[in-house]
Amino acid sequence: MKRLEVKDDGKVLGFGEVMLRLTPFNHQKIIQANSFEATYSGGEANVICSLSMFDHDTKFLTKVPNNPLGEKVIKDLNSFGICTKDVTKGEGRLGIYFLEQGNGLRNSKVTYDRKYSAISLAKKDEFEIEEILKDVKLVHMSGINPALSEELKGLTLEIAKEAKKRDIVVSYDSNYRSKLWSLEDAGRFMLDILPFVDIAFLGILDFKNILKYEISESKKFEDSLSDLYKKLFEKYPNLQYASCTKRKVNSVSNNSLQGFLFDGENLSKSKVYTFDILDRVGGGDSYTAGILHGLLNKMKNDDVVEFATCASSLKHSIQGDINLVSLEDVETLMNLGIENIKR
Repeated sequence: MKRLEVKDDGKVLGFGEVMLRLTPFNHQKIIQANSFEATYSGGEANVICSLSMFDHDTKFLTKVPNNPLGEKVIKDLNSFGICTKDVTKGEGRLGIYFLEQGNGLRNSKVTYDRKYSAISLAKKDEFEIEEILKDVKLVHMSGINPALSEELKGLTLEIAKEAKKRDIVVSYDSNYRSKLWSLEDAGRFMLDILPFVDIAFLGILDFKNILKYEISESKKFEDSLSDLYKKLFEKYPNLQYASCTKRKVNSVSNNSLQGFLFDGENLSKSKVYTFDILDRVGGGDSYTAGILHGLLNKMKNDDVVEFATCASSLKHSIQGDINLVSLEDVETLMNLGIENIKR
């Protein structure tokens, strides 16, 4: 059984933007709302918060504005036990996104207000990469940061390269955001960073739209996915694992989810979980955290993907972006299914 090649000691580092999320109450549209629920989150931060909930030693790298909103971000990260000593402060603002939560036939909708955010204005020389990576065993990044500026493209790639020089595992999630950059720009960056990635979170749409692979319409999903991963691993022998989910939208408030994990030879899959949705945002990040947890703990591949899918399924019952569930919560669903009230 293949195991992740990772150092025994060190922290899991996340690098990304933390934003203020403003959500109208009671599924209102923004045009109706006069008050909003405020939470703080970001794709990479959601992953690191989940890993902290799963008892991993973590830290986060970002830039926040030098004002009370920046202090609030740091305070919230610290509340999860996340080390923030490498977070920098400076010019710019805290990015905001507004989430209209869908209902019935109306989809959820995100409106960004993030231009001139502190992280998007960051320069590479504000971060001492060698010092930051000294106590790190795995770094997790995504396609969100490099979409924000040319400077962050270079910084994300430099962190990946420096990590590989130090035998630090690199985890990269495509996390494509059409409102931030084009498919062509995302594809060019993907080709740049993949040679330095150990764990890639890529689905069939990423292969089709970003990497421009031909997708067979006649094959079953998992057979097509396995073929695509094999081609990817042949081109990038540095890859150790790749993973994604298959989601079936039964309705805005009810989905089914199945996870897949490829190790270079075999594709493992989870059971299909069907659940009602309180808040879908962050579901993918909770899956990513579950995969990383399982691999870091040297679980069997079948158990890794089962754990991750259970973690993501549970996230959909949590308000906000961050998956506030414990190891025990996930393992209970994984091993025993839905239980009555725990007393």
